[in-house]
Amino acid sequence: MSISPTSESVKSIIDCTDRNISVSRGVRNEMVMASQESKQTGLFSAIFVSMRVGHWIKNSFVLAPLLFSMSFNDPDAWLKALAATFAFGLLSSAVYLVNDICDRNRDRAHPVKRDRPIASGRLPVSVAAICAGVLVIAAMAVAVSVAMPIDQTQPMGGWALVVWAGGYFILNLLYSLWLKSHTIIDVIVVALGFVLRAMAGAAAISTPVSPWLVVCTFTLCLFIALTKRRGEILSLPAEMAAQARPVSRGYELKDIDYMVTVSSSMAILTYCLYCLAPGTVNRIGSAHMVWTIPIVIYGMFRFNRITSQAASDDPVQVLLRDRIMWLVLTGYVIASGLILVYGSDDAVRSILDMDLITA
Repeated sequence: MSISPTSESVKSIIDCTDRNISVSRGVRNEMVMASQESKQTGLFSAIFVSMRVGHWIKNSFVLAPLLFSMSFNDPDAWLKALAATFAFGLLSSAVYLVNDICDRNRDRAHPVKRDRPIASGRLPVSVAAICAGVLVIAAMAVAVSVAMPIDQTQPMGGWALVVWAGGYFILNLLYSLWLKSHTIIDVIVVALGFVLRAMAGAAAISTPVSPWLVVCTFTLCLFIALTKRRGEILSLPAEMAAQARPVSRGYELKDIDYMVTVSSSMAILTYCLYCLAPGTVNRIGSAHMVWTIPIVIYGMFRFNRITSQAASDDPVQVLLRDRIMWLVLTGYVIASGLILVYGSDDAVRSILDMDLITA
């Protein structure tokens, strides 16, 4: 039986339609899969951005005791110090996530912060909270591993690193929930966070915590915190600054400038006293740390100048972009290392009379 041309045309149209439907379904499935992958990639990107890994540079204070205890030639000390620094990096990222959760409504009023993943809605609050919890658990696990095996003869029975790490997170949790709304207390708490970093670094390598480490770190970081507050005031109109960060209402520019001047003076003075302290001179075998004082003064004056001119509320970004500040920091580390290693040699030790200090 023969098939008419009309029947063949209908069959051809049906086959073509089936193929088009099949292709359309395939394309739609691929688009759905691509959309899901894009969402996953976007979520991971949002988490990474919220972690602020670029700000982990602040945790370099954990490494400070490694230099000043003259343990920088000990590989085991380096391993423990770097592990402790990593633990504080995870903790600081958890703190940023918690802080962004608490500030999400205020951040939406800020011209820059409104683009943060949590404020913009790219990162759900529930996911951010879970990530913060995971980071805290991971950080504390690293801290415990560094503290092991526990040495009962060490301060706090060998648990000092874990205690300082836990104290750092609790302090910053209180800061995010309450303390950052109180004028002056907010910058003091920020400075204390850096002190805890330095003390944790000393605990990680089992070196005694010097009172000078506490005082010098606190005064320096108080100065840095105040320059950040000044940047927040300068970078936004008064009304918008107060809306984005309510504590800004308690600061006036003239007051901030005065506090910056006082804190920088205190930082320089305490560092000078540290360099001249009999304990410091006797420990390193010379008084040559005084040669690092001009580097510290120049660094602080330049940091004050560039943060004031940039009018930025993120001094870390200002620091990272300034090559001269990087040269200053590198020069300070190199000069301090050379003095600590070679300053006690007979050929150079007598250049400055130690007896006039230690007598």
